[in-house]
Amino acid sequence: MKPNHSASLLIVTAVFALLGCREKNTFVQPPPPEVTVAKPEQRDVTVFIGVAGRIKARESVEIRARVSGFLDSVDFEDGQIVKEGQQLFLIEPEPYEAAVSAAQAEISSAKASREIAETNYDRRVQAYETKAVSEIDVLTAKANLDSAEASVLGAEAALVEAEINLSYTKVVSPVTGRIARHLVSVGNLVGGANATLLTTVVVQDPIHVYFNVSERLLIPRMGSLANLSEEDFENSPEVFVELADGSRYSKPGHIDYIDNRADSSTGTVTIRAEFPNQEGELLPGLYGKILIPEVTEGALIVPDLAVQRDIGGTYLLVVNDENKVEARYVELGSKIEADRVVDSGLTGEENVVVNGLQRARPGIEVVTTVQPAGELQGEEK
Repeated sequence: MKPNHSASLLIVTAVFALLGCREKNTFVQPPPPEVTVAKPEQRDVTVFIGVAGRIKARESVEIRARVSGFLDSVDFEDGQIVKEGQQLFLIEPEPYEAAVSAAQAEISSAKASREIAETNYDRRVQAYETKAVSEIDVLTAKANLDSAEASVLGAEAALVEAEINLSYTKVVSPVTGRIARHLVSVGNLVGGANATLLTTVVVQDPIHVYFNVSERLLIPRMGSLANLSEEDFENSPEVFVELADGSRYSKPGHIDYIDNRADSSTGTVTIRAEFPNQEGELLPGLYGKILIPEVTEGALIVPDLAVQRDIGGTYLLVVNDENKVEARYVELGSKIEADRVVDSGLTGEENVVVNGLQRARPGIEVVTTVQPAGELQGEEK
């Protein structure tokens, strides 16, 4: 059978006719994305300037053996609180007791010799009046009396020295504080040419924290270094100390000392803060960051999660009057919990994007929802 070319042509013509009748595809613009905006919050805030420091005892005393001898006793428990004047060690006292007795005997002997010299001098003076002795005999008797007086004074001084050495056999604490472990055990020879270190005592209440700040940071906040007085220290703002684990010591302190010169090699000034430490929570030698409060009036606050960063710097996304997104580059200040202080770049009237950041891009149009005032919080980016 021969193919029907006319029928095939009709079918093809009908298909193209049907295709020509269909509507052409057109692009439909998607609706603008929705974002939440809020104006920067303006309020007075207190921020803390953190400066690294080191905790030191108000007083630290090395207890050393001031006389030589064998150690008879250790009279404290390692690490306990000791009182001023409390006996800590006993060095064998017997040799020094004997020295005191010998000095007392020497005084008695010197006084007896002085009495004889005094009697002899008086008789020589009487005999000289009758020309029974010569002037040289009187002068010799006077010299012997003076020598006897000097012997008494020397013996009395030796007694004082012997008594002082005897007192050193009882080693006492010069301050009230926490004592370290004993470094020498009973039976060891201490003293001698080098005063043996026996232990140390530190005064922990109050306790000090030393830190260094730059001149530029110090002068505008603390006034002229040359004019600081005791009243300035008493009226200085409270400071706090943050420990190495990030915890903050519960009791505030105050600055009580500023060095009288700056370190020319570092451009910093040494400052000391004093803290109460009745419970002994702060230990000498620990790291402590000093937190100095500073009040900023009328600071502009935005959620820290609204902050964006790129190669050009730090910026916020804001929505202008045409509902279009703009990137506003800013200078940031301190972080306050979940918020951030904006030092420059905003006037306070901008609508800052705080939610929907992943949908907002500079230049696009958006639909905004205003977040109520006082509820600034951003979303996770």
